Amino acid sequence: MKKLTKSNYVSSIALASSLLAASVQAQTPADELIENAKYSELGDMLTTTEAQGRFAWMKKCYDGLLVEMWEQMFDTREIIPKEQKLQQLQQLWLSQTKVAAGQAQYVTFANEDFTNPYEWTAGTSENQACTLMPPEYQAVALKTAVLKHKYCANTSFGSEWEWIEGVKIEEFEHMSGSHEHTVVSGKVVTLPANRAVKVTVIPGNVIPEYPSYVAVRLWADWNHNGEFDNNELMHSSASDGVFQFVFNVPKDVPEGVTLMRVALDAGGGSDNACRRIQYGEVEDYLITVR
Repeated sequence: MKKLTKSNYVSSIALASSLLAASVQAQTPADELIENAKYSELGDMLTTTEAQGRFAWMKKCYDGLLVEMWEQMFDTREIIPKEQKLQQLQQLWLSQTKVAAGQAQYVTFANEDFTNPYEWTAGTSENQACTLMPPEYQAVALKTAVLKHKYCANTSFGSEWEWIEGVKIEEFEHMSGSHEHTVVSGKVVTLPANRAVKVTVIPGNVIPEYPSYVAVRLWADWNHNGEFDNNELMHSSASDGVFQFVFNVPKDVPEGVTLMRVALDAGGGSDNACRRIQYGEVEDYLITVR
């Protein structure tokens, strides 16, 4: 297959250079921009297997971009073959130790203001066809896979009239605009074991003076099995105002990171977290219990 070339793209990855560095450095303006990107705009959440597939896909479709990243990370004038550069990146991000620990690293992409208007994501398997990256997109983060399972997809058929404007979980807060599905992947929310947690869900409406009557549900995969079981529906109610409720965090939750899903649906919604909602938004959050 013919390689996809993006010369105008690979020349503009300076924003990612600080995040792709192998060592920890002082915070830079680029870091601050990333930090203020509302987390969700940093791209997709991948499992370890998908992270490996991401590298294989980029090697097939965007090997020039990987070489550009290598040159940003390793400031050397020594002539090194391309294949050796790719092997070094693969070892750095996908070493046997990292893969065994479920901590494979992968590159994610967005446009300059992190809004991802084309909802474009890089591939997650070498078998996927090469797709053309929008010209204004660039690598924005080197992320670590923390989920063991791939969760069922869910999104709304439309979010023009209703959406999730904000979610507050104790001290954590995430505010956003209208999206059919939002992945809040840049932050892991820590919840206290065996305690009630306060939650606020703020609906967004195209005409705030006449808010819609919507249903809100919240699920949490407490047993880390990659599914939202019937007993993991933690809240379900309907209102035309702000939702404020509590749910109880179980006492015995496995260590590690799992997924919490919040859905707002003007069509009534479903207790099945995998059933596509009608009008509103679905937001996925990374959580851990301590």
